[in-house]
Amino acid sequence: MNLTAPLKLSEPPEEAGAERRRVAAALTFRRSGRRSFLARQYTPHPFHITRPFHLDGDPDGMATLYLQSSSGGLYGDDDLSLRIGVERGASAHVTTQASTIVHAGRGGTTRHDVEIACAQDSLLEYLPDPLILFADASLRGSLLVEVDRGASLIFSDSFLAHDPKHRDTAFALFENDIEIRRKGEARPILIDRMRLSRSSWPPAALENAGRYACHGSLCLLFDGAGADAASAIKRSLADAGLKRPACYSGVNPLPERGLVWARFLCRDGVSLSKALKAAWRGARVALTGRVPPVRKK
Repeated sequence: MNLTAPLKLSEPPEEAGAERRRVAAALTFRRSGRRSFLARQYTPHPFHITRPFHLDGDPDGMATLYLQSSSGGLYGDDDLSLRIGVERGASAHVTTQASTIVHAGRGGTTRHDVEIACAQDSLLEYLPDPLILFADASLRGSLLVEVDRGASLIFSDSFLAHDPKHRDTAFALFENDIEIRRKGEARPILIDRMRLSRSSWPPAALENAGRYACHGSLCLLFDGAGADAASAIKRSLADAGLKRPACYSGVNPLPERGLVWARFLCRDGVSLSKALKAAWRGARVALTGRVPPVRKK
């Protein structure tokens, strides 16, 4: 698998009169001996990363890396992209230091695109904290995944709506495309698209109104993923004490595609984060037979 060649994302339409801040970042993980390490990085402003580290109890040699932002969030003129490549036999856990705020667009629409490429026998966990959509925020995002045979992947994708000034104002637009492909196959394994506008997201659904303003998904992808893996995720969610009406969840095995898809609808950000962490723990158990160590933020 060529980890340096870009995957092809659809180009968003240009906004009339808009001056975009286009920034592309890239991370590549490689294995040497018993450990994986960050072999290549390009993280211009506003991207920033911590130093990778290793934890006892993780899969052998897994590198953990935290993504950060030096700009205080995403803005209407941002056009940001991130590419993560994991070479053969390497393993990495990539997360964020905290949730990312999507500020009011002020007439512009934020772009936030992520590409993931996993080579044979690699393992990646891409688990960013939920995006926080402020009032009048406008965001178009995408996640494009390409995996080789024998690669394993856990990723999450989540957001919540928040009105810090309590004006009963929702975000303006949220569009998100997820596409998963196997290398060499013409048809994608899965396509998931979401489009929400202010008219389809009434003020009563805002987080501070106590309604269901928090959405999240988690995907577990590996050869042979099926009902047993889904059961491991369900047990972890039950052990975490997540119950209706605070959190609704659905866990669906798709064994013919080698994946399990979990989706959550929660009343608050605390419940959403708890659900995502529990689902990740279950997914890790399904992959390795061991509960992952706690990562502090």
